[in-house]
Amino acid sequence: MELRKVQLTGGSSLTVTLPKTWAEKADLQAGDVVGCAEQPDGSMAVHPHAKGDREIQTYHLSADGADTESLFRQVISAYLNGFDAITVTSVDEISPEARDAVQRAKDRIMGLEIIEEDMGSVTVQDFLDPKDFHVDKALRRLQMLTQAMQQDADDLLTTPDDRKRTSVRDRDDEVDRLFWLINKQFHALLRDVSYASKMELSPGEAHNFLLVARLCERTADHANRVAGEAMEIPRDGEADELLGEIAQAWRRSTSLFEDAVDTFRHHDPETADRVIQEANEFQDEQAQLLKRGTDFGSQAAVHIAFVVESIGRTAAYAANIAEIAINHDVAAPDTTA
Repeated sequence: MELRKVQLTGGSSLTVTLPKTWAEKADLQAGDVVGCAEQPDGSMAVHPHAKGDREIQTYHLSADGADTESLFRQVISAYLNGFDAITVTSVDEISPEARDAVQRAKDRIMGLEIIEEDMGSVTVQDFLDPKDFHVDKALRRLQMLTQAMQQDADDLLTTPDDRKRTSVRDRDDEVDRLFWLINKQFHALLRDVSYASKMELSPGEAHNFLLVARLCERTADHANRVAGEAMEIPRDGEADELLGEIAQAWRRSTSLFEDAVDTFRHHDPETADRVIQEANEFQDEQAQLLKRGTDFGSQAAVHIAFVVESIGRTAAYAANIAEIAINHDVAAPDTTA
């Protein structure tokens, strides 16, 4: 680290000179404007050639010869990497399949809307400013959606219900949208350190939020899986007792998930330790439930096995979140001294 002495200028203003080598690399000249942004750790970041308002950044994609799934993923990737608008074009006419890929991406992303469309092109633009939706608020919403899915899956283990099954599937799409929003916020912070001060997060803290959000998204996937498998288990009375025990294990694993996310959001390392210990106890119980599931018909045994596996994964993800919560609670060392 290069040290600079603060000087008093004009009787009231404090000034500090910029390192010459850095100024040359940044191509700074006398009269150029730099941006100064206070960071969450109290330091100051200096941005060369800063501008008050930036232009809309547009990413261009060609639909010609592109696989629809590949096109869908490219639109998502452009969104995650911070582009404000995405334009998909074709030399002749965009195929219905390509338009459907763009539409599916729009439906899966928060704030993305179609602003222009004609025979040979379609443009979508992101109207949601991530700064207006703090990452902690997004994570809390992600947690609540996942828990709602888990509750519906619990109900489906007892009583099949087509409408409730559809509701779980729809919520899973909403979980994906929130995860991608948090992912985009993290990428924005990596590109522009001044964004960290706006979000009141250090890069390390933002990374922890991304890790927890990813585990929440995976946990929601398992809630969706349990809901689907529960609909397929035969209800002939033979497996009722086992299903009751499976439902109890499911509730304990989902309770661990709730506690784990709460410990991360509220800095509670003691509860995090308890979550890790209890999650480790699920391995033996999971093995016993799997063994008992083989006593039933092969078709029922397969669905029961998938449910039991998801119970174990939910508990394991809760332990992973709790470990991140403990790390999150320990402040990073001061490297400025």
